[in-house]
Amino acid sequence: MTVRHILLTVAALAVFGLGLYLFFEVRATPATADAPRRADKAPRDDAPPALPAKDAAPSQVAIPEPNKSTRPSTWRSPPERVPAPPPEAAAKTGTEIQKLDALMSEASKAYDRGEFDEAKTIADKALKQDPNSVRMLRIMVSASCIDGNSVDAQKWYLQLPPPDREQMRVRCDRYGVSFNEK
Repeated sequence: MTVRHILLTVAALAVFGLGLYLFFEVRATPATADAPRRADKAPRDDAPPALPAKDAAPSQVAIPEPNKSTRPSTWRSPPERVPAPPPEAAAKTGTEIQKLDALMSEASKAYDRGEFDEAKTIADKALKQDPNSVRMLRIMVSASCIDGNSVDAQKWYLQLPPPDREQMRVRCDRYGVSFNEK
């Protein structure tokens, strides 16, 4: 045996011994809190008021509901009224929404299969029902770029929101299609 092997064996035994020592010390010593409790500490300004002491057991003490006088100022009240949905959305029934979702899904699947003309036809139908569908606008732009139709791509590109425009600009640049912002 070389000196190196002997030193490694001694080091391994020392680590093992320290591990055993720590294991038994941790299990034998109960945990205690290090922070002292102070009874003279004043309550914070934003803390809810203390409950009055009663002779009842703690489980029987009534907790007051928070109101403006007991709520910290960081709590926010719910909005007074919820804005009404746009008239187009309110007019659609659950069945119409499901049909629109199915139509959008069909357009996405056609695009994924590489059937760009079919994807554009289906996306166009969906856009007639929901002209603000970013998902369908992206399909129209991207499929037009792949087909090399920069006129149609530009038309649909201008209807996209700015973050999506940037993504479409990068994607269509691969196919040699560039856009104007007017």
